[in-house]
Amino acid sequence: MSPPVRFGLSVPQGDLPPATLRAIAGTAEREGFHSLWVYDHLEDYPSPEQPAVLECFALLGLLAGWTERIRLGSLVLCDGYRNPALTAKAAATLDVLSGGRVEFGYGAGWHESETRAYGYEFPPPAVRIARMEEGLTIIRGLWTGEPTTFAGTHHRVDAAKCLPPPVQRPHPPITIGGGGEKLLLRAVARHADIWNYFPLPLPAYEHKRAVLHAHCAALGRDPATLDQSLMVPLVTARREKEVRDQLEAARRRGGTFAYDDQLVQGTPDIVVPRLRDYVRRGVTLFILVLPDPSDLAQIEFVAREIVLEMT
Repeated sequence: MSPPVRFGLSVPQGDLPPATLRAIAGTAEREGFHSLWVYDHLEDYPSPEQPAVLECFALLGLLAGWTERIRLGSLVLCDGYRNPALTAKAAATLDVLSGGRVEFGYGAGWHESETRAYGYEFPPPAVRIARMEEGLTIIRGLWTGEPTTFAGTHHRVDAAKCLPPPVQRPHPPITIGGGGEKLLLRAVARHADIWNYFPLPLPAYEHKRAVLHAHCAALGRDPATLDQSLMVPLVTARREKEVRDQLEAARRRGGTFAYDDQLVQGTPDIVVPRLRDYVRRGVTLFILVLPDPSDLAQIEFVAREIVLEMT
């Protein structure tokens, strides 16, 4: 039997009233979404036109308190400005207080301007990925609940304890996103439970997946033990003109909707078959980014016309 298809929803992190964020979370949970996702950025994201950004962990804590069942994900926490031991502690606390609902996304960081603005170093990709892998080694060790000692090139802990440990055993699912073929996908094969990427045209996506599976084989890992998720900028409506209007407004705001090769757009009869193409290639979770993620009616429309149709 094929694994179930699930849908997550990206939560906006601009300067929004708490009541709006609470309504988004409540609507997503009521409409059957699997998870809520936030990004870990500090300023000027998804574009310089949005300088105000709500901090990731603080928002996740509020989302946990406002909901009961829906899962809570980070896409992705940045090793470059988060001490991994403290990150393990914060994520474990969130997992305990939410009743085991954490989806743990972790990454090496890529947004150079915000990293330097906040006083952190921004080394080359190979160093950032090596640092991320050390961070994940520490995090997984701490999540066992046992004292953890690790002395790496970039991170170290000395008999550190993370108590209480996460509710989920052996640990919350770990997601790593990206498509760097030499280093990043090797790190996915080594550390992740879930690989996250974008809905590139199918040949390009299949190529990345084949590279990932080759890394799994080299490490002696069965690729079937690694789930796949997609972060999907989605523009859909009942009529094509509405789709065009939504897309035009989204592109004026910048961010992911500017990249045509990462975009899924059209009426539901176009969108659903395209998403099913990725299901046939192993994707089990779609994390949807909507043009106006505070539009509750649009969340309900997507739940009815896309989520319900595919699940």
